[in-house]
Amino acid sequence: MLNTDRLYFGGDYNPEQWPKEVWKNDIELMQKANVNLVSLGIFSWANIEISDGNYQFGWLDEIMDLLHEGGISVDLATATASPPAWLSAAHPEILPVNFDGIRLEFGGRQAYCAASKVYQQKAAALTEQIAKRYAKHPAVVMWHVNNEYGCHAPYCYCDASKAAFVQWLQKKYASLDELNASWGTDFWSQRYRNWDDIPAPKRTPDGTHPNPGAQIDFRRFSSEITLELFKTERDIIKKYDSVNPVTTNFMSMKGTHAMDYFAWAKEVDFVSTDHYLAQHDIENHIDLAQMADLTRGFADGKQWLLMEHSSSAVNWQPRNYAKTPGQEKRNAMSFVARGSQGAMYFQWRQSQAGSERFHSAMVPHGGENTRVYREVAELGKLLSDHPELSKHATDKAEVAIVFDYEQFWAMMQANLPTEDLSYPDTVAAWYRALYKEGIQADFVPANVDAATLADYKLVLMPMVHMLSDAEEQVFTSYAQNGGNLVVGYFSNIADRTLRVKLGGYGGSLVKDVIGLYVEEFYPLRESTVKLSNGFEAKLWAELSALNGAEVVAEFSSGQAQGQAAIVKRNLGASTAWYQGTELTDDSQRKFFSDIAKQLGLAVIDSESTEVVRRGPYEISIDHAANTVSVVKH
Repeated sequence: MLNTDRLYFGGDYNPEQWPKEVWKNDIELMQKANVNLVSLGIFSWANIEISDGNYQFGWLDEIMDLLHEGGISVDLATATASPPAWLSAAHPEILPVNFDGIRLEFGGRQAYCAASKVYQQKAAALTEQIAKRYAKHPAVVMWHVNNEYGCHAPYCYCDASKAAFVQWLQKKYASLDELNASWGTDFWSQRYRNWDDIPAPKRTPDGTHPNPGAQIDFRRFSSEITLELFKTERDIIKKYDSVNPVTTNFMSMKGTHAMDYFAWAKEVDFVSTDHYLAQHDIENHIDLAQMADLTRGFADGKQWLLMEHSSSAVNWQPRNYAKTPGQEKRNAMSFVARGSQGAMYFQWRQSQAGSERFHSAMVPHGGENTRVYREVAELGKLLSDHPELSKHATDKAEVAIVFDYEQFWAMMQANLPTEDLSYPDTVAAWYRALYKEGIQADFVPANVDAATLADYKLVLMPMVHMLSDAEEQVFTSYAQNGGNLVVGYFSNIADRTLRVKLGGYGGSLVKDVIGLYVEEFYPLRESTVKLSNGFEAKLWAELSALNGAEVVAEFSSGQAQGQAAIVKRNLGASTAWYQGTELTDDSQRKFFSDIAKQLGLAVIDSESTEVVRRGPYEISIDHAANTVSVVKH
């Protein structure tokens, strides 16, 4: 468990990039800025194991001692995120193979295959050396395994991965007959009669795509085998240190999808995450809030920490805009308001060389006499002035949004009714509408239990494409027992094997509970269409028939003219809605506003200020005036 006598503040520290005479100045500047934690050694494998089995710890011993003497705690990494050049030269088979069958080269980072026995053994050996040496060092307060798993090469299609995938399938399926039924392999003559005939689902001939069941199982396998890497290193650390918590940093960003963080969160002692703004988005503070709330959902009551964000511009977007004066404090405090145990950065001192030399840092190229360092120091003081925030959780919301990585994986596949569908965009649009209406939301996974759902007045299901029978029953029972539910279009179309449910799209949840029989999809030809209640819709329409539901809005024009766009059904103590289209932003906002009024949801009425309660503290962030306040009630 993280220490709750402080909010953590600091960032990734890479002293090996700098001569030793800089180290003392670093610590002085850290103290000046109220830094109390640095993440150390994340990309240091090549400087620790300089050749096979030749470990050199002198420099790391020295900086660890200096940091401790300076009152700076350490989040110590296992350094396994980037194997050194000598290892891939001696064992090129550890390098990952991409979807096209091309082996990727050394020279970036994270250039390893999760199924490689060589990588697994060498990473475990390095972790053992580090844990054994530093487990009792007084500077260490937490452990940092690897870095951003799945960020750069989440899927490897090499022979080792193929063999591991087949072993994974043999554990998942009782027989080949069960696998063939699940994947529907009688289509296109894909039936397997020997386990070894199953390939990793690489690129297939033009105009075709790998079997959908194989693709989604490969994504499940990839998340799980990568998680095994983390668990191996975690367990080695715990042999030597049973006190300090172990984590690995997730990536709570809109476009990241490779790892199932709800599953991963169960295996870490506390959840940590990285978040970087999409700087082209003038409302990126809403995305930031969404990802902070999502991370809080992963944690599910556990402590969590913003492990990385940027002090200003990043280096990997098409146009790397600097943050505006005051924006940094707003960004960091939005995470803290939503439960983070502090605010950490990549990185402490801006690099002079390498791929990230133009990525901002706490100490920029210009040094301490810069706006960035001054504003970072102001944030450090604000956090140090409010250590008691760390003892309180963010208040629970009345609304839950269902979010699930397997839905993401399913919606990334080809041959859907339209290529314009985007699971993350739809989820973001629903969240953005709530945010602008001042309605707080929590995130829950699609396999959420009934007891958790029962705590919410309203549950939203944007494009939850796959549900097992048991999962469908949980949401059915929620709605039938007093819970208010909004089901989005293209939801509950398939079971978890991606086999389509028959008898009306949306399954029993839409047909029987909400009372709408959906028989055909009508992707819209028009950019937008009007609905009968004045709303505007885009992307999607359906041919349907009422089966007990009441029409809220129908399409006023286009191919689906006269068809239901939004319906609802009174279930006695609750109401269930079905949104059979993608509403424009203003219409989505009005739709949720009407529901909020009907249900009496708590609403904070402010155009530019977000207000979040964390125990007795109210944190107000005005994005127009660039101000932050923390008030105890």
